[in-house]
Amino acid sequence: MPSLVDRLGPVRTYREIRRDFDPLVLVLAAGDLVASFGFALVFPFLTIYLVGQLGASATEAGLIVGVYSVCSIFSGAAGGWLADRVGRRPVMIVSIGLTGIVVALMGRAPDLATITVLTVILGLVDPAFVPAARAAIADVVPVEKRPRAYGLLNVAYAVGWIVGPAVGAGLSTLGYSLLFTVSGVFIGAYAVIAFVWLRETLPAKRRPSREVPRTGATDEEIDPRGLQRTPDVATSGGPGRAGAVTDVGAASDDQSFAHARVGAFVRFLPIAAVVHGVIFLWVTVLPIHVSRDFGVATGAWGLLFSLNGVLIVVFQLRISSAVEGRSKAGIMAAAVIVYAIGMMVVSALATPLPVMPALTVAIVLFTIGQMLLFPTEPAFVSDLSPADRRGRYQGVFLAATGLGTALGPPVGGFVIDAAPGPPLWALAAGVFLVAGVALAALDRRTRSLPAADDG
Repeated sequence: MPSLVDRLGPVRTYREIRRDFDPLVLVLAAGDLVASFGFALVFPFLTIYLVGQLGASATEAGLIVGVYSVCSIFSGAAGGWLADRVGRRPVMIVSIGLTGIVVALMGRAPDLATITVLTVILGLVDPAFVPAARAAIADVVPVEKRPRAYGLLNVAYAVGWIVGPAVGAGLSTLGYSLLFTVSGVFIGAYAVIAFVWLRETLPAKRRPSREVPRTGATDEEIDPRGLQRTPDVATSGGPGRAGAVTDVGAASDDQSFAHARVGAFVRFLPIAAVVHGVIFLWVTVLPIHVSRDFGVATGAWGLLFSLNGVLIVVFQLRISSAVEGRSKAGIMAAAVIVYAIGMMVVSALATPLPVMPALTVAIVLFTIGQMLLFPTEPAFVSDLSPADRRGRYQGVFLAATGLGTALGPPVGGFVIDAAPGPPLWALAAGVFLVAGVALAALDRRTRSLPAADDG
């Protein structure tokens, strides 16, 4: 009979992770926890620093922060390409190491021009880490377990953001130079962790295989082109083929699946860009809406924001385990529908609905959507990417979502200034519903499509 300690959720979860995953996953999770704490120390107070210490206007502060998202569009794609060319490990070490140095320097910037240059550099070095890390996970984790592995990184990131802002608020009273320096040290600690414990996972280049691809689909299923497939391998008593498959047929089938995966990836990118642009509204524009129109205090909003991290820590891995083996596009479709319901709740704030309970419900719904969506997206991209191009696929995906997050807040801010109240949130709910339909259609196209690893 298991002991009381064995029954504890965190202990049980940790042992499951040790049992099911390569140790590299735990190394990445530990690094994410340390680095996210470092980021959370300073970034909630970045605009306060820009306005209060460097004399920026609110518009200038917004533009400086926006520079980071614009640069991430290019650096994410470049980081993924480099991860496939020179390896995951060097890209991660250099990216996160330089990020720690730049963040530490930002606290010593004498003027807006210097902080803008440093923000540009930050946007060029920091996002390059992400596709390399996601590709490394795909290198060592089987297809069906990848959502849980990415979910673990989501949990580690959330833990840092639960604790970091409170500590950062205290450090800020001692001076922003100290705050940014401590932040840079913690971020840079990830580079040390990677240097000491992270091994290279870049797959060796494989020769083209002449074996029959393992599709995992039945003979009567529909192929990605919409045509009914005949059996790939005849039975021993079957006519004509006598249990053999020609190399031409195997190569043709493999090429068909490869083209279908590329097509699915191309269709997924604009959906992901739009979805992430709208998701970012609840982080950037919703605080303005609830404080300006409903008088919600900053402290109260901070507690609601922390609820997001607490829910992720408590429920993320269980949710990821529950959806293992299910269609990833279908899970993403369900996630954006949950986001749509959350936006509908926000749009109803103009009614006599109590504000704080309604916001709590909305944050819970957004968090459920996040727990379903965020770990599933990189897993889906990994399924579509050949082993020697995983970094590039993850980099292009990061560039697409970076474009969405760069455009979403300005568009949302314009809408809420032009038409205060429910219109923006009703529009956001409608966009999510359309995205859900698009993802459901993508699910139908990819449900029987084997992952690139299986091809």
